[in-house]
Amino acid sequence: MLEKRIGEACPTCTTPLMRRRSTFRTIVGDVAYCARCCSSFELAREEEPVGLLAPLVALAMPAVR
Repeated sequence: MLEKRIGEACPTCTTPLMRRRSTFRTIVGDVAYCARCCSSFELAREEEPVGLLAPLVALAMPAVR
């Protein structure tokens, strides 16, 4: 299954894709869905910058002295 982002154009009919709960047994969660032609695509994973995770790691792991 192709990976697409919400709001990206559908490759079949160029309608913007919207988020919808998956109806497939093999895919758990949401999918990118085209309401016009009923096509579904996996949501593309967005990479999180490592700099945003550093403060969370510091809170989760206390400093060892």
